[in-house]
Amino acid sequence: MASSCPSLSLSSPQTLTALIFFISFASHLSLLTAATTIATGSSKTSKTIGSRFTKIYAFGDSFTDTGNTRSASTGPTSFDHVSQLPYGITFFHHPTNRYSDGRLVIDFLAEALSLPYLPPYINRKADTSHGVNFAVAGSTAIDHDFFVRNNLTLNRTPQSLHTQLTWFNELLEGHGCGGSTLSAQCRAELGEALFWVGEIGANDYAYLFGSTVSQTLVQDLAINSVTRFLQVCRWCCR
Repeated sequence: MASSCPSLSLSSPQTLTALIFFISFASHLSLLTAATTIATGSSKTSKTIGSRFTKIYAFGDSFTDTGNTRSASTGPTSFDHVSQLPYGITFFHHPTNRYSDGRLVIDFLAEALSLPYLPPYINRKADTSHGVNFAVAGSTAIDHDFFVRNNLTLNRTPQSLHTQLTWFNELLEGHGCGGSTLSAQCRAELGEALFWVGEIGANDYAYLFGSTVSQTLVQDLAINSVTRFLQVCRWCCR
C-alpha cells in the first residue's frame, strides 16, 4: 500500500476476509512481481513506479522480520536458532536473525527499489531514513492480552500487530506526526513511503493447538485487529 491508498469498504465480513487474504498472500506475490519488473526496468512505467518510493515501512511476522525477534531479546527461547547457522549462510554468510538461509521477500523488494535493506525497529542505532521494519517473528494479529487471559503465553512472542502499530506511531511522533491532521513534515515523511504488510494471523491459530479456545472467536478477533490496522493505514495514506 503506497501513500495514495484507495478507499476501502470495511463493512462486510466477506470484504475483511478477502483483505486479510490479500495482506498475507497477494502482497508477497503481486508486489514481488512488480518489484521484479521495476528491477529489470522492462518499461518506463515500472521505472517511474520504482522511483516514487524512497522508503518502506514493513509489518508482519517471520516472513518479514529482519531482526526484531532477537535484537533486544524480544523473542522466546524456542526462537534462538535464528541467531545461529545455517540461518543466513547462503547470502549474508552469517546469521542476521532472518528466518531464512538468505534474503526474504522484503529484501528483494528493497533491492528492486534501489533501497538499503530495512533495519529492525528495535535497532535504535540504525539509519531509518529509508524505512523501518516493524515485523516480529511469531507475532499475532490479536493483542497479546487475549493469549494471556487464556493461558496461551508459554514461550510465545509477546508482540502483536498492535505492538507494531505502536512502534510505528512512536516513529511518526519523532518526525512531527501526531493529532488529527497531517503536518507538512509528516506528509513529507509518508508521501514517498511504501507500506508493506506481510503475512500475519497464522500464529494466532498455531498458538491454539491443544486449547479449548474457539477458532471462530480467534477469526473474529483477528479480523477486527486487521480492520483497525487498515483504518490506521487509511489515515496515513490520505
